[in-house]
Amino acid sequence: MNCKPIYLTTLFLALSHSVVAFASTPPLKVAVIEGATATNDLVKGSSKASIYKIKSSSKGITTNDDKINLCVAYLQAGKLKKSESACTAAINSIEAMSLESEKALYLTSLSYSNRAISRYKNNDISGAIEDLNTAVSIDPNTIAMSNLNVIKQHLYTSVTDRLTATSSL
Repeated sequence: MNCKPIYLTTLFLALSHSVVAFASTPPLKVAVIEGATATNDLVKGSSKASIYKIKSSSKGITTNDDKINLCVAYLQAGKLKKSESACTAAINSIEAMSLESEKALYLTSLSYSNRAISRYKNNDISGAIEDLNTAVSIDPNTIAMSNLNVIKQHLYTSVTDRLTATSSL
């Protein structure tokens, strides 16, 4: 497996829920692979350019790195189903190699974490939590753990808000 250095970037995802509830919560994070196709465009937030470059690459979308970056590009563009599919392709590709190295486990964990963000943004909360629990069980890195905590905190806040609203009636 060709494991390049991993470049992590925080993308602020617009939430459809109250910003006030998230005021003290860290943002959700996604992983982008440094040196892969369109990394610079992703970091700049140029999702259309990223998608175009990855899909029109002469080598095709064959590397795990490009699959991970395509997942994030679709996520940035708001194409959540395509993002989830690209993340799933990255997960399947890495897992098919049956590698147990630290880097392979880390990349697999990050791919599950990225897919969790796609699912979360698509209102599949249980799928997002399941993916983040899987990510943390594979490799308890700070990104996956932070994303799991943010989503659990948001879920708790949403439930608490609903219960408070219901009891006010």
